[in-house]
Amino acid sequence: MRDSGATRDSPGMSLVVGRLVNRLQALGGVASVRELCGTPAEQRALARASERGILIRARRGVYALPELPRDVLLAASVGGRLTGVSALVHHGLWVPPPTHGQMLHVEVRVSMSVTDRPSSTRVWWTREKTIPQFGVAPLEPVLAVAAASLPREWAVAVLDSALRRTPLTPRGLAAVAATWSPPARRAASLTDIRSESGTESALRVLLGAAGIRTVPQPRLPIADFARADLLVGDRLLIECDSEEHHAAPERRRADLARDSHLVSLGFIVLRFDYRRVFADPAEVVAEISAVVERGDHLSARPTAR
Repeated sequence: MRDSGATRDSPGMSLVVGRLVNRLQALGGVASVRELCGTPAEQRALARASERGILIRARRGVYALPELPRDVLLAASVGGRLTGVSALVHHGLWVPPPTHGQMLHVEVRVSMSVTDRPSSTRVWWTREKTIPQFGVAPLEPVLAVAAASLPREWAVAVLDSALRRTPLTPRGLAAVAATWSPPARRAASLTDIRSESGTESALRVLLGAAGIRTVPQPRLPIADFARADLLVGDRLLIECDSEEHHAAPERRRADLARDSHLVSLGFIVLRFDYRRVFADPAEVVAEISAVVERGDHLSARPTAR
């Protein structure tokens, strides 16, 4: 007969394990042994919890809750925390389209040793005593890394989404960006809190680089709260469709009906979806530029503002 008591923890051990789990949860789900254990009994309980799968050993001296997102666990195994584009989703921000060989961006203290890291990992070394050391970096360092490492139009789209979805204000962004790298500061200077989607932000920046000025979210003379995504001149309206918001047949029919109404009022409406803007931005900009070069974006009397 099997001795079931051989695998059962004592009440005292179970109590210590429970305290460790609670402490780990309070620390964001991943922490070092130094943060977790203050006594030999706690160290024994930590080893026991790892053996039983209650906790997992992310790397030597670092333990985590098994239910943490895989990318957070990978960052911990490297020796740090998610940052830059890899941390955007965890802050609820706009995430750029996936690219081939997407890198995992990890911020690591210079005091940590990094061995056997995956080739798809980019380490951002820091001399600061980052808190938390593991998990996900806070918003401001995440934005600094994202703005420095992404193409400008994508960086601006990320920063616009931070203005739209977090308490960060344009003045606050300007203040924190003062210490960023030149490319990141430039991206911050191009942000616009009026932008309502990443596709819209990216296209606005692309058009600006082509010398075409746009107005985000102009009011339209068809309903009290009607707006377009971008206005060029006083009659060229540009709509940027995201797949999730415009794929439904009823939404598509409503879009077409609104476009027809606007054309009947003298507007030109160009509609681009997410895939076109990010897969072939040069063609999208060329089509808009052709309208502008003919002067068709201007009318005798402004009709939108």
